[in-house]
Amino acid sequence: MDLYRRLLSYLKPYRNRFLLASLFMVLISGSTGAAALIVQPILDDIFMSKNESTLGYLPFGVILIYSIRGLGRYFASSKMQIIGQLAVRDIRDELFEKLQSLSLKFYAKSRTGQLMSRITNDVQLIQDAVSIVVYDIVRETLTMAVLLCVVFYRDAYLAIFALVVLPFSALLIGRLGKSLRKVSKLSQERMADMNAMLFDTFSGIRVVQAFGMEKYETERFAKANSEYFETLEKNIKINELSSPLLEFIGAFGIAAIIYYGGKEVIEGSLTVGAFFSFLTALFMLLTPISKLSRANNKIQQAMAAAARIFDLMDTPKEITDSKDSRDIAPVRGEIEFKNVSFSYNEGEKILDSISFKVPRGKIVAFVGPSGAGKSTLVNLIPRFFDVGDGAILFDGEDIRNATIKSLRAQIGIVTQDVFLFADTIRNNIAYGQTGAGNEKVESAARAAYAHDFILETPDGYDTSIGERGIKLSGGQRQRLSIARAIMKDPAILILDEATSALDTESEKMVQAALDNLMSGRTVFVVAHRLSTILHADTIVVIDKGRIIETGSHEELLSQKGMYQKLFELQFPDKL
Repeated sequence: MDLYRRLLSYLKPYRNRFLLASLFMVLISGSTGAAALIVQPILDDIFMSKNESTLGYLPFGVILIYSIRGLGRYFASSKMQIIGQLAVRDIRDELFEKLQSLSLKFYAKSRTGQLMSRITNDVQLIQDAVSIVVYDIVRETLTMAVLLCVVFYRDAYLAIFALVVLPFSALLIGRLGKSLRKVSKLSQERMADMNAMLFDTFSGIRVVQAFGMEKYETERFAKANSEYFETLEKNIKINELSSPLLEFIGAFGIAAIIYYGGKEVIEGSLTVGAFFSFLTALFMLLTPISKLSRANNKIQQAMAAAARIFDLMDTPKEITDSKDSRDIAPVRGEIEFKNVSFSYNEGEKILDSISFKVPRGKIVAFVGPSGAGKSTLVNLIPRFFDVGDGAILFDGEDIRNATIKSLRAQIGIVTQDVFLFADTIRNNIAYGQTGAGNEKVESAARAAYAHDFILETPDGYDTSIGERGIKLSGGQRQRLSIARAIMKDPAILILDEATSALDTESEKMVQAALDNLMSGRTVFVVAHRLSTILHADTIVVIDKGRIIETGSHEELLSQKGMYQKLFELQFPDKL
């Protein structure tokens, strides 16, 4: 119930619409009760007593009752479904906003397809619980109350006799609901797994086809799809079992009423009209009971989805502004790493006691073997992760005392794995600077040596580049990412293997663009190709999470340590 109450809290902004819909539901319930009551005058006054005056107005009463019922159903149902969609929209927005705020560590442990399934499939399942189900519960509960009044009004003793079966019905609904909730949760997990598999396969389709693994992936998907079907099959069976069982239980009560009421009619203590009015109301009661059972089933399905969604919403943010955080001023002096250590998992240090200083406007490069911790180190600067021990200082101020927004506003990043959005070239360059004019966009493109190739595309700056920029070459994508960084005009620049995936010709063009970007900024470079960092002010050699050498290119070569060995491997003819 706590979970469901939290879910229903999303209806609060729309309480006025809900109250209006409830008024229409009252009309539906009232007209249902009137339809049961009108049976008596139809039978007793028209068919038994042959009263012509009653015959003159009663048909119009029937038309009026069902006209009110139809209008009530239309307005109540449409308004409740709209309210449900509004609530689902709000839940989806809140969930997406929460996911945007979670750290890279969270995403490292999560599969993209499963997160997508939470936002799409799980949220959609909730819609029934906050619109259609609420509508059914309110309407059918009101209808039950009205019909109970009718049966008690007709014959209180018969009503008590008939309603003995209700506790058994409630017990059955509860038992089936628990089973359905377990199966629904498993079904949603299976769907999330399938979405994750689809995302991986579609993202890696080149690898799949290059290695001839189409049949393997097809069989893998078929297995996951079959497992999902099996949970759906159980879901359907449990869902469809409730109505027949409830009707079977109800049949005992109705059979007893027919026998007892029939004797009352034969003995003359009950009129035919009154008995059939009572019986009509009793039969009508079966419909709301059955619908309430189905509503409970839908609630259980929705609760399984809600549990998964609220689990994400309640995930604590690892990177947050402190209570005393403030906007940090642009860096005027040096950036210092002071005894910085970091671990992804407890007891496994990726970085260990890293200390160095970078004066403003200088270039520091990090080299070393794969897995040494170079990329992790630069990811600590914009607080994608927080240091475990030690501190990173801007002008002597711990960056954890700065607001995340003001910190990241100073930092531009260009990585090896360029990410571009399925949008126009213009919007990708201006990403984060949405109000920028065309002149500023073109100026950034020229500085990144991208303007000429952009003009050669079908629609120039308005050309759509496809998913992840698939319509462009690697060098073109990299130059757009550099133009995007130039647009931001950051004081601090991080280059993480920015040219390592390019051919020689593309590398020269990109390196020229990077030279424009680095001018006048404090730059942190993670490099695999040593040719790109020969003129760095300081080169830091990292191995197994520790700094083992520091100096300029010439100084490090003279030390004849790891840097000299790395240089010899790449340039064997230059030593």
